[in-house]
Amino acid sequence: MKLGRRPTLAIMAALILFNVLLRYPRSEHEVDVDSFFIHALSGAILSDGYAEWVLNPLSFFGWYPLSYPSAGPFSLACISAVSGMNLEAAILALSMLLGPVGILGTFLVAREIRQDNRFALAAAYLYGLAPRFLAITLWTGSTRNLFMALLPITLWALLRTYRRRSVGNLAVLAICFMTLAASHRLIVLIFIVIIAFLFAIMVQVVLRIVRIRIPQIVLRNSVRGAAPQLALAFVVLSAIVMLIGMDVLAQYSTGEIASGSDVGTQLLNLTISIARSGGLALAFSLIGLVVVTRHRNKTIAEPFLAMTLVGLIPTLFLRQYTGFYIMPFLAIFGGLGLVDLIRRFNHHHVAAAVVGISLVLGVAVTSTLILEVEVSRVPVLPSYTYSTGVYVRTIRLPGTMVANDGLTGIRVAAVSGVSVLPIGGAGTTFQNPELLAYRFYSGHEVANQLVRLPIQDLSIESDSLWIVTGIQAELDWVEIVSSPYGNVPNTLMARYQPSYYLELDQASGRFLAFSNTYCSNLGLGVGEQAYRIYSNGYESLWWLHSPGWTSSSEDGPRRCP
Repeated sequence: MKLGRRPTLAIMAALILFNVLLRYPRSEHEVDVDSFFIHALSGAILSDGYAEWVLNPLSFFGWYPLSYPSAGPFSLACISAVSGMNLEAAILALSMLLGPVGILGTFLVAREIRQDNRFALAAAYLYGLAPRFLAITLWTGSTRNLFMALLPITLWALLRTYRRRSVGNLAVLAICFMTLAASHRLIVLIFIVIIAFLFAIMVQVVLRIVRIRIPQIVLRNSVRGAAPQLALAFVVLSAIVMLIGMDVLAQYSTGEIASGSDVGTQLLNLTISIARSGGLALAFSLIGLVVVTRHRNKTIAEPFLAMTLVGLIPTLFLRQYTGFYIMPFLAIFGGLGLVDLIRRFNHHHVAAAVVGISLVLGVAVTSTLILEVEVSRVPVLPSYTYSTGVYVRTIRLPGTMVANDGLTGIRVAAVSGVSVLPIGGAGTTFQNPELLAYRFYSGHEVANQLVRLPIQDLSIESDSLWIVTGIQAELDWVEIVSSPYGNVPNTLMARYQPSYYLELDQASGRFLAFSNTYCSNLGLGVGEQAYRIYSNGYESLWWLHSPGWTSSSEDGPRRCP
């Protein structure tokens, strides 16, 4: 039974409304770690009127040293400038918009694969309620949410352009691809999808030639009956060989439930990792894989999906990012499996309704439960840190704020719009576009220190064909916070111009980096020789240029042992 246009539109509207409600803010401020880094870059665009880190066209896509894919920061800056909202409100608006965009994109690509509204709605439902997609679109500026929302639309444009070649479709495909490339560096994995698409075309052409040349064999009932089993066996065996032979499972030796180097434990952790991203879509996708191989009158879509599944298996070693790029394919296979389960009860309308409602509710409940677990692990911006950022924005002192904790520093910098050390937030990276956005380095300095990477050093995780030598902002920050008060090296003073020191009170006299705590001479010195200009009981802000007072101790100011 086909689903008409009006019921389809009504169900789609209900699904979008439900997704918007799920994305209603659960906190007072934006969440996640990467959000504040993007927030700070967006603020630099609004302040300067341009992106200081875009040194050439490759910089916009993050393929040039000290750059980052800039579609996210530019989008947020544009929304803020046009609407008059502050950046935090712009992040919320964009996050809530990306949910419907991802759902509609998945519906489009599913309809391009099969002209079946039930299947398209099932795929859109699974994608919209995928825990990974929900979690990354909950008031966060992380550019992974933009990537996840646009990926299904890019796949739709790819399939549509193949079937209906026209200048308009090619233009849409080019725009989708370029926007996706400017959203996140995960675009490199799309080349695997394109290669799989080319292989699918070759397979289709070969099969067509074989049917014409030897129809007496290919069209024989026994051969046609065995073809689906052979195709399924090929996909499964290829998956097993790649998982074991390419050492992908080694990345899943540790997990929250079990740890070990045996294959069973690794497969369990892999399953849990994917289930955390897709929920019940993983279980339905296994059924969907069987359904794909049994389709009659196959088009380019079926071999494309199978080849993509096989091609993406070696990339599963990217455990941290897996859920962000496999979800469209998981939703499509899952949609096929979900519809197939319901279709088996077509002759019993009451049973079909009960099974359908049960499966839909099961997906919603499972995804919501997983989402609650994921949300509980996402760092939330405390109100007192936000208040610190508002105070810093109000006084707007000249110079750079040095923090003894990267995450707290980037949060205050994002809210206040001031420059901060360390760069990179919680990651305390040694090179980052913030070095250019805050004008710690100039574009000429970067260009003069470029070194081309040898071909053998390039990998799937490489960000650029070049590296910049002589820039190590992480060590510069460590040297500043390790220097005695008033004795920071002149070269670092001239480059970074540290003017105030942001300190977590619970880490007074210390600084935090990579889950470790180290002694800070600067932190010890400010308490004795600098003015505290702000304190909220959790964080303190010290003015580094004040004369302060000299300790009466005969030993002088405290120093790290």
